[in-house]
Amino acid sequence: CQLKGTKFEALFSGRWEQKLQRDNSGRIFLDVNPKAFQAIVDWLNVLAISTEEEHKKRMPTVNEENNHLLKHQMALFVGGDFETKTMNCLFGSSSNLPNAANKNSASQGGGFSFGGKQPREGGSRMVAEIIGAIKEKWGTLKELEADISSLEESFLKEEQFIETFGGGERETSDIVTLNVSGTIMATQRATLQVIEDSVLAQQFDNTKWTEQSNRPNVMEWTPDEVAQWVNSINDVPEEVSQLFIENEIRGSELFALDKEGLKMLGVKRVGTICLLSDAICALKREANKDAVTLIEHSPYCFGKILDYLRLKRLHSINLLAEKPALPSFSEDKRAMFETVVRYYFPGESSKLILNERKSAPPSGFNFGGVELYPPSNGFGRPSPPQAQGPRPFFGHAAAPAPSFAFGIDPRGAVFD
Repeated sequence: CQLKGTKFEALFSGRWEQKLQRDNSGRIFLDVNPKAFQAIVDWLNVLAISTEEEHKKRMPTVNEENNHLLKHQMALFVGGDFETKTMNCLFGSSSNLPNAANKNSASQGGGFSFGGKQPREGGSRMVAEIIGAIKEKWGTLKELEADISSLEESFLKEEQFIETFGGGERETSDIVTLNVSGTIMATQRATLQVIEDSVLAQQFDNTKWTEQSNRPNVMEWTPDEVAQWVNSINDVPEEVSQLFIENEIRGSELFALDKEGLKMLGVKRVGTICLLSDAICALKREANKDAVTLIEHSPYCFGKILDYLRLKRLHSINLLAEKPALPSFSEDKRAMFETVVRYYFPGESSKLILNERKSAPPSGFNFGGVELYPPSNGFGRPSPPQAQGPRPFFGHAAAPAPSFAFGIDPRGAVFD
């Protein structure tokens, strides 16, 4: 929360805890590229121990393939001119400091009269001091009123962003976990459906796709269903299940039972208590296990497609002003990438993804003094001359991102 006033700070301020989408394990889910997101978090950790001079020399960095993803995430979470905005957030801005000249002008403007008469020159000093104090307070109230209006506007924008980007009204079943030839990725169904005529949109459409999982829906179990489950546990006496019926234990309450709770329920034998406790823990793990859909294609190629769909969806819901860059690839992967794209995006969609990318003009972008060249320029940098080298390839790395101590999940950005 170092970047005060940004969308990044809003997400993790604690103000919207109940509105953020969570996965089956209760972790906050963000549908963004995890490597680029981790680079931002690492950068913030370094900023916490950096001076202003040190910060001027640093910006978040990733490898060449992920530069355009980092750029889009910084624009999403911090804002367009994020270098200036970051400096203002961390070290303050002169425009945000109290303006003594404004206060003086406020106290000097206008006039007060008493009974239609101005105090005579050389009149009571006390009257003059009272008038000065009233004017100063009036100016302060005007400033506070403007501040409150600004805060109200910021709050409404913040609320709209939270509901659009991380809205908790979406079901956990809207989070799709994908096993892409051994590499785990996760995204929202809406992301996979953003190109309507694609194979992915059809596969995950409401009319064809159901949550692909054999997980028991324990939270909705009735006391009778709980008792049936207890009866299925080896070596647990049949009369024990009757205790669960008599006490009307439902599925939501079953997970809350510990060994002490089982004793209070009336289970007396130590061995039976241990069996029930182990079975409840195993059931809880099974119920929280993510449903996984198998994708038998290259993680490199599918990862690039997924990152493109993520950006396209953010653009479609007006969270990214700049049109996302079309995916690009290394030449040794060209044939494989084109085959995968044509499979998932038959017809005009594949032509757009594979062909129009060649006409996109290069432009310059600066991370900490290093000039990079993503496909479009949203930050006012001049386009680089051809002599500065070819346009780099960007994309999604196949390897999953490492976990943070506080909960980045390699499938996507997920927080405890």
